[in-house]
Amino acid sequence: MRVGLRVFVSHTSDMNRYPADRAFVRAASDAVRRSGHIAISMEDFTAVSKVPASFCQEQVRGCDVYIGVIGFRYGSLVAGGLHGDGTAAAGEPATGRPAGDPAGFPGPPAGLPHPTPVSYTELEFLTAVETGIPRLLFLLHEDTPIPRSLTDRDLELVEAFRERLRSAGVTVGTFRTADNLEAQVTLALTQLIRHGEVDAALLTEGSGRKPAVASGTAPQPPEPPGLTDLTRATGATIETATGSARPTAEADKADPADPADPADPADPADPAKADPAKADPAKADPAKADPAKADADKADNGDGDVDDAGRRFRPRGRLPYVLAAVVLACAVAAGAVLGAGLGRSGSSRTCQAPDPVTALPAAATWVGSHDGQCIGFSDGAYTFDATSPDLVALLTTIGRQNAALAGKGGVYTVVVAAPLTGLHSRPGGGQADSPTTVGQGGLNELLGAQLAQAAINAAADAPGARSRSRIRLLVANVGWHSDGALTVAGRIDAVARADPGLAGVLGLFQSTSAARQAVASLSGTTHLPIVSSTASDDGFTRPVGPPGQTRRAFDWYFRVGPTNRREAGVIARAIPEIMKREGRGDEPVRPLIVSAGVANGPKGANADHYSDNLAQDVSTELGRLPRAAPAVHVPFPDAEQAAAASAADGGPTVLGVLGHTLSARCAGPQPPNLIIYTGRTTSVNTLLEALTGSACGRVDPRLPIISGDDAMELETDPGEIAAGAMGGHTFYFADFGLAQPGDIPPSYLEQAGAGSAVPGQWAARVRDTPQRLISGHTIVAFDAMSVLARAIGAAELNTPPPGQLRANIKAVLNGTCGDLALAGANGYISFDRYGDSSSAPVLIRRFDPTDATVTTVASATPAESLRHPTSATANCTQL
Repeated sequence: MRVGLRVFVSHTSDMNRYPADRAFVRAASDAVRRSGHIAISMEDFTAVSKVPASFCQEQVRGCDVYIGVIGFRYGSLVAGGLHGDGTAAAGEPATGRPAGDPAGFPGPPAGLPHPTPVSYTELEFLTAVETGIPRLLFLLHEDTPIPRSLTDRDLELVEAFRERLRSAGVTVGTFRTADNLEAQVTLALTQLIRHGEVDAALLTEGSGRKPAVASGTAPQPPEPPGLTDLTRATGATIETATGSARPTAEADKADPADPADPADPADPADPAKADPAKADPAKADPAKADPAKADADKADNGDGDVDDAGRRFRPRGRLPYVLAAVVLACAVAAGAVLGAGLGRSGSSRTCQAPDPVTALPAAATWVGSHDGQCIGFSDGAYTFDATSPDLVALLTTIGRQNAALAGKGGVYTVVVAAPLTGLHSRPGGGQADSPTTVGQGGLNELLGAQLAQAAINAAADAPGARSRSRIRLLVANVGWHSDGALTVAGRIDAVARADPGLAGVLGLFQSTSAARQAVASLSGTTHLPIVSSTASDDGFTRPVGPPGQTRRAFDWYFRVGPTNRREAGVIARAIPEIMKREGRGDEPVRPLIVSAGVANGPKGANADHYSDNLAQDVSTELGRLPRAAPAVHVPFPDAEQAAAASAADGGPTVLGVLGHTLSARCAGPQPPNLIIYTGRTTSVNTLLEALTGSACGRVDPRLPIISGDDAMELETDPGEIAAGAMGGHTFYFADFGLAQPGDIPPSYLEQAGAGSAVPGQWAARVRDTPQRLISGHTIVAFDAMSVLARAIGAAELNTPPPGQLRANIKAVLNGTCGDLALAGANGYISFDRYGDSSSAPVLIRRFDPTDATVTTVASATPAESLRHPTSATANCTQL
């Protein structure tokens, strides 16, 4: 039986011809196919023997969902039109057009004496109404620039049709670009399935069994007959990576409680302090404290039938189309904040994931509420109740790649832990008040991992492949600013004990207290390899212990990106060039550093070490610059500090307090002529507004700003800086990735080609990916997944005994140094004895908000990054 929905994409010819680079119809069809469904359009049929009108109707009736992509052409008319009773004139077959649609689409006036003209496009819509299938409508926005040749000269018919669609009882989405349309269609289809608007039986094969994908080296046998999705998710036994089974009760016992809010930050020398198993189970998991409530939460309150897998669905003859309005309302809202990743919530939140795409141990299906967000795990089936079309599309792709592993051997699970959802803006204008950009770093991390997974699995499937290891991604949402990282780390520990094939963790790329404690737990307690991308806080790899006896802070932690110390050196060395570009080359540098490392939470529980650490490193490096005055430091206030401040000090708002502090620093005879900002890019708008109203902005309205690496997310989401907010300021930032066109010279590809496939895999994967989706963060995450996958492949060659796989992976990562460095997409990866890739690249770019472009200003380290290290030059681990 077929898998996926048949989706009819209805449109007029103009929507299939514009834009030239990717037409709107192509974008909608891409969304359908990438969501795992079948797109049907009349272009698929170049010649038919039936009457065209009846053939169109036949195709619509054979589909499960109708999508209308409507521009400003009404389309070719059905010969003879329609009579008022819905029958076709001039011998055309009846369309079945009802006199009135329960969903609200009005029929033609009764008793019309003459046939009513109707286009094939409207006929397709009317047939969808008659058939009773869900209808998703998308109208090209009125102010979209489109060639006049692609619109009707007389717009009366098409405008009337568009108005009928708007009043058809379903919410109508609008779009301006192909990318926006694709995102809306992806989200709408996902929500349609989630809300039970289509038969569940249409989405699965006959038995309803999910793909049997389990970790391990041996090919996976077919599932036992009769094992259903429901049994796998909640039944009496759980299949582990080795094929054995253990009671669900045992899995629950092995599943640690959520850790309570820790009073002490993790001590690198004593990882046990971050052990989440010591937390109070009742605080961590309400289901354990109140089983009755948990059962009530799990109860299905909906109507409908139950398929053979135990899942509820609504039969097609009686679909409540009011839900379609909800679906499209979500899509429209999401289209307005593309890439937002928002997990909107009220004061309470019930997070409930659907069945996973693949067979997972119970511990790997956990989701829960944290600070109004849904955090936990997803193998692609669950979107954490987020409204970001980009996140939905990415998770759908990952789910499809995971499902493709069914029946294959050498499958290993890798967790990608990233912040994918966000909070509402806090009262008073706190730091977390850029709602259109929440989760962009998480999206970039996830995209890099997904692209690498596709490349790795494709290579393993190729004839004569050197490695047969394949990767299943398990996405872990750790919440806004990684606030839920320690909670998720406890759950990863449970998954590690349930699944011997869990090979490592990616992500955890933010240097907050919670993320650092999560690393301490996974390294010191779980003993799981962690390969991070862009977590640049020096503390992750700073040596600990007395002189001459130093050791690593976290033995199982490796970092592909550079440290703050390395980044600060590049920033400082680029300042003379930036000052020259700004026409200030003759001035001594008078830097003002604005950091934002204060607590992100109301109780100061999750300080951002990245910001303060980078500020300190930059201050140190500036001391080495000739003609540089000592740096002046301004801390970014938090909401509580602002609320407690007096009106004279700018209180009670963050904006007022920051503006007052800046004015105090800029009121002297030698005001700063350069700002170095080390906070999060989501707070840049607050900084810019405070500058405008302060003495700094009045004295020097063209004050240049250099930001840390967090701003490289601007490469994929320029909307992080509000339109017009820059004023006369220029904005520079540090970038960790050689992801812009021309960054990688052909000589590196020639040098690395014989020894590594990674650069070629990256080039192949991004060839068809729009540049707007690629950032420095993405390529670093791609390399993090690639180096971990190579270690997995090497570790499994000797079929390690149970419990030894992760130690072998760690040993391979330790040995990835010097002569054994990996040629990655972003340069060579060579881990020193403390887990750092000491030659990781750092560049300085300039961001232009007028056209959302970035240009390279200083490329201080790429030459070093693209040169093969040797054991003589690298500080390798002695094994």
